[in-house]
Amino acid sequence: MTRAAQALLLVSIALVLDTTPVFAQSDWSAVRTTPMVSMEIRSLVGVLMLVPAGTMLVLYLYRPRPYVMAGVIAWSAASAMMLVFGVDAGRPNVQGQVTIGRVGIILWAMAALIFGAGLRLSAAWFRAPAVIPREVAVGVSIAVAWLIVSAFLLRPMAVIAPVFVFMTLWLGRAAVTYLSIARSQRLVGALLTGTGVLGRVIVNTIALIVGLATGSGAASREVAYFNFVSAALLVLGMHLLVFEDLIRELRTAAAELARSRDEMKAMAVTDPLTKCYNRRFLYEIAEHELEQHRRFNQSLSLLYIDIDHFKAINDQRGHQTGDEVLKTMGAILRELTRQADYVFRWGGDEFLVLLSAEEEDAKIKAQKIREAFLESAIVKNLPDGVDVSIGVVAVPAETRDFDPLIDQADREMYRRKRALAS
Repeated sequence: MTRAAQALLLVSIALVLDTTPVFAQSDWSAVRTTPMVSMEIRSLVGVLMLVPAGTMLVLYLYRPRPYVMAGVIAWSAASAMMLVFGVDAGRPNVQGQVTIGRVGIILWAMAALIFGAGLRLSAAWFRAPAVIPREVAVGVSIAVAWLIVSAFLLRPMAVIAPVFVFMTLWLGRAAVTYLSIARSQRLVGALLTGTGVLGRVIVNTIALIVGLATGSGAASREVAYFNFVSAALLVLGMHLLVFEDLIRELRTAAAELARSRDEMKAMAVTDPLTKCYNRRFLYEIAEHELEQHRRFNQSLSLLYIDIDHFKAINDQRGHQTGDEVLKTMGAILRELTRQADYVFRWGGDEFLVLLSAEEEDAKIKAQKIREAFLESAIVKNLPDGVDVSIGVVAVPAETRDFDPLIDQADREMYRRKRALAS
């Protein structure tokens, strides 16, 4: 609602009530409301409502979020509303009624505004910036100004009813927001809170209708009990929502921590240039891979790969071109190997592949790697003579250490390099 629309609504309600005979009570000192329950119970409920306000405040110390503080303010205001109607102003009154007076009415109306606005803001601020919606800011300012002025000019119901309507409208908006949160984020606390607020809206609407029909605040005990049930759902829901929100954030933080840990571990064992594993990772997996090789008689071979004339590439074309050549080789090795295989950058322009294959199949794979490297776009633009030499050795079942086999594959690679050179 715009500022003008809210002001027009408030004034319209007040004028209708002020000119209606059924609301002709004009002696503020004798204003009496017939409570749905005894005055003592109202006072007790008012005191008990300080409990959720206190527990929400404790939760705020551990969960300092704006929506939690808005809940603290709302429950404090709810306590004030009940306590105002639980205190007799002292004038003689009809049995079972409570004399309130001008000050009590104004205090109740102020507390009602704060209660409605508090729940509205609590819903709006859940996982959102603590920005006061325009309709709340405007509505509160208009309603407070109205209370100050109208309390001295109009009859009691003409002062109370517009504030009551504003509070109920804000509660309705809060109920819709909470139920929307429950639906989108699957939070039981939001569902209970939305249901509780919706119950308060229903109670307020019934009370307003009864007031318009009878000119008093009387209502049945069933309505009072329904009000208490709604309040209980609201208390339970708001507290549960805080815990659910905290648990979900902890789970999210734990997932992010695990992801960061995995990323850091991957960085520790990965060569940043070629995205292949580094030498350190081979020694981390060596014992496990050799144990699997022995226990299940898996075929295993080592490929030792060296780029021929790599130094000349760096000298003639620059280190940037050399890095691109290394990246190309790393990409080819990862593309032509399976997920069960391991590709390592062993150092400089040397790569090592731990291949789940027999020696003959490994030699075929080595030839495919060489052909893919020579056919790559970057190699075609390099000087003649750039090639790749690959040494292949099988890993015997009784192997306990990769180092001797790596040396053997290194010698085999140099034998092939000399063969290519000749």
